[in-house]
Amino acid sequence: MTRDSYEMKGNRLSRGSSLFGSDPQVQFRTALRTNDIVTFKKVINYVDLEYVYEYPDYKTCLELAVSEPNKLDFVKLLLQHQVEVNKLNETHGAAPIHFAVENGNIEALKLLLEDDRIDVNIKSKANTALLLAIKKIEDLEDDRERELDTYEDMIELLLKAGCNANSPDLKGMTPVYSAAKQGLERVINLILDYSKHSIDIDSYTDRRGKTARGILKEAFPFMLDKFNSSAEVVEMIDNDKLFSFLSRHDEEKFIRDFTKLANKNEHRTALTANNGMHTMLQFAAEKGLDKVIETLLHFGADPNATCPGNAHRPIAIACKNGFHKILEKFLENDNVLLDTSKNESLVQVIIKGIRTYSGNTKADHKRCLELLLNHPKSCTDVNYRDDKKNTALHYAARNGDNDIVLELLRKGACIGIRNLYDEPPLADIHAKTLEKYMDECITTNDERPSDDNYEINMKYSFLVYPNNNSLEGEQSKQPLMDKSNNNFKEYDTILAPETDALLYMTRSEELRPLLKHPVITSFLYLKWQRISSLFYANITFYSLLWLCLILYIILGYGVEHKLPESIEVLSTITYIGAIIGLMLLIARELFQFLVAPVNYLQSFENWMEIALIFVTTLILFYNSASESTKQQLSAVAILLSSAELVLLIGQFPTLSTNIVMLRTVSWNFFKFLLWYCILIIAFALCFYTLFRQEIKDDQKAPNLNSNKCGKEEDDEEDFFVDPGRSLFKTIVMLTGEFDAGSIKFSAYPVTSHIIFIVFVFMIPIVLFNLLNGLAVSDTQAIRANAELVGHISRIRMISYFESVLIGNAISYTKPWRCWSCISRYIQNMHIIKPKMLIIKPFTKRITLFPHFLPNYSIVVKPNQDNKIEIPKPEPLSKFDDYEGDIESGGCCLDRCRNYKLDRHIVKSAKLVINAAKDSEFDEIKSLQTKLSHCETKIDDLQNLLEKVLDRLQSRPC
Repeated sequence: MTRDSYEMKGNRLSRGSSLFGSDPQVQFRTALRTNDIVTFKKVINYVDLEYVYEYPDYKTCLELAVSEPNKLDFVKLLLQHQVEVNKLNETHGAAPIHFAVENGNIEALKLLLEDDRIDVNIKSKANTALLLAIKKIEDLEDDRERELDTYEDMIELLLKAGCNANSPDLKGMTPVYSAAKQGLERVINLILDYSKHSIDIDSYTDRRGKTARGILKEAFPFMLDKFNSSAEVVEMIDNDKLFSFLSRHDEEKFIRDFTKLANKNEHRTALTANNGMHTMLQFAAEKGLDKVIETLLHFGADPNATCPGNAHRPIAIACKNGFHKILEKFLENDNVLLDTSKNESLVQVIIKGIRTYSGNTKADHKRCLELLLNHPKSCTDVNYRDDKKNTALHYAARNGDNDIVLELLRKGACIGIRNLYDEPPLADIHAKTLEKYMDECITTNDERPSDDNYEINMKYSFLVYPNNNSLEGEQSKQPLMDKSNNNFKEYDTILAPETDALLYMTRSEELRPLLKHPVITSFLYLKWQRISSLFYANITFYSLLWLCLILYIILGYGVEHKLPESIEVLSTITYIGAIIGLMLLIARELFQFLVAPVNYLQSFENWMEIALIFVTTLILFYNSASESTKQQLSAVAILLSSAELVLLIGQFPTLSTNIVMLRTVSWNFFKFLLWYCILIIAFALCFYTLFRQEIKDDQKAPNLNSNKCGKEEDDEEDFFVDPGRSLFKTIVMLTGEFDAGSIKFSAYPVTSHIIFIVFVFMIPIVLFNLLNGLAVSDTQAIRANAELVGHISRIRMISYFESVLIGNAISYTKPWRCWSCISRYIQNMHIIKPKMLIIKPFTKRITLFPHFLPNYSIVVKPNQDNKIEIPKPEPLSKFDDYEGDIESGGCCLDRCRNYKLDRHIVKSAKLVINAAKDSEFDEIKSLQTKLSHCETKIDDLQNLLEKVLDRLQSRPC
């Protein structure tokens, strides 16, 4: 039912202005609340009678009606329409009969009991309606006498309707027990008079071991004779008794009685029974009763069954509590489901339960995780994301469980998956833990390092970003490039930015040094090999644009006189080349803007390119501009285009350090001078007030015939004639060009000399030496981390290409404050999706997974010129090996290309391998030392025992 407006036309409900308002479902509840029975009758045929209303009720209409007084007509009408009367509310864990009892609505209870469908023994949190009514008497305060009569009458009605007077709660309290404990003699008599079952006051005990007979003996000893003795009560095995055994952790009695039922073939109802909160299998899993679990599964209990009051599957309950023995029983069962439970994977359930249930002696969550991840039947997706987009690795890292983090990483957990708050697991993973795992990603083939066949294997599975559709589950079952499925097109959906995690690491002071790890550097090397052709193409295109623009400005732009024919031809060619380059530049920038508008506008370089497009357009198409305008446009265009070319070439890995120096020093200078400019402006104004020359009325006009003298006088007069020129002159003086001879100190000789000397000391001497010191400090710091700076620059460049070609609009760079007022939706907005365009070949070209590295690993042969081999995916059982290159449809030249890993990376990998071997050797040596100590102690103990025996034997009897 939609939330559009409706109106009644005859007996039909139609759209339009309606007396029911905008939502009939809401009006249905409103009619109930306002006792509008007419509207209620009209709407009842057009609404969902089982609809559960949201906050603050979380109840159906029947549950609302029986919970409030004076709603009998509404209850009757709902029952006539066959509304469900035995359905447990998931939020409250209660059925309508419990709501009626809890609110003391005896009239509604009568109507419910008159319905033939009612189950009077249905339980709410292990309480029948009878037991709940007795317990409610204990909470009565105001007007207790009147309400006590009401509840006693309700108890009488429930007993007459056949409610079981022996059914206990989780604590073993029966109705007789609860009534005796409260001193309710009349209630006990009602139970004796109207109960349809023999009253059992001996079978159930509370947690202190007391039975109902014991409580009666204390409260009403004279009533004991009215009850049958324990010998007279016929032994009955019902669900309540079985649940009581589970509540008391009495496995032996449960198994004994349940086996009796099974031998009589009367156990089927017990397998599906629940106490309002658990099935027997759920309860046993909650209590850690592994023998009971084994018995129930043996006799055919459904391992996936739940109840309305508890939607968690038994295996999820066992995982949450860390009961590994129970988990083993479930994993041995062929019918158990291992998929998600309540939007959580079982791995997430285990990890989230570690801190909560760590005090239980039976709990061993790490063992549970090991069983689940290593079980052959388990296809658990370690990268499954819950409602908050958190993976299991998010929770493990947040808990600080380094061992579990390592285990998840070994099973293929991705370190870069973001949750709803754009935080990856990397935010909480310890650097040493990640380094230890990356060390494990470098292995060998156990050959001697001097052999030609010696291989170094590098694994990158922790960087593989899983896709978001159903293909993700299939990914864990078969190789990505399985030709049997003919789903290469579907695998295109798995393409994702591969440097997200590395981009985050560039921001973290703790994780940044790990970028020099050979696993990361080899990955970046492969990415660079894939992306370098696009990078060179971009530089070539822009260099041609820059060259055409510069030549056109120099040769033809703004030139009035006739040029030689060859020059005119060259000018025409450069003009056409500049137009073509401008169009391509506009297309490139427009595409980048449409991919991620907000991120595009946050880049200073993009603003430079926008300005360059604007100026170049004026130069190429605005021919009617004046000569002065053309000169200014030419100067701006030359400067912007050249600066952009410098920055573009500076992205080359070997030159990135120099560009970082330039940017860092420039930015630090700007920040420092932005604060120091107050003092510079102050000196400029001082010079303006001291050295300006007032123009007098009787001043003679300058002698125009004396050009030289007149020019010198004009120059001298123009130095500090106004505040603007004074500021410009002061800025020039910052560089040391004082030209003190042209400054007139004669007007105020003392003051002007003092201020000028202070200026020379503070600005050219102190300020410039300070700036030089800052530049040297920044340069040294950058050079000291030149390798790391190069890796960071390469990561940012690769991430930039991925953002354009794949569509990674969200970056880990801090957004400008001016965008903070904009909603997150707008900040992350995509006007176009890059994959929708014709650039898919380029997208595949820059990615490694899954087309280039289907196994997420490479093999390097150090003794064969560091040659890189790419392992093929393992074939499935009935399919043969793959033919040809793993990269389907690639260029012939690209398929034949031989990749060779940089020798520095190979050397670093060898160091990691040697360190691992040394660590393993040290560990073995330490174990040998401990064993030798143990042997020494054992020998000492043996010698001591021999001496003691000798003395005992030598002692006379």
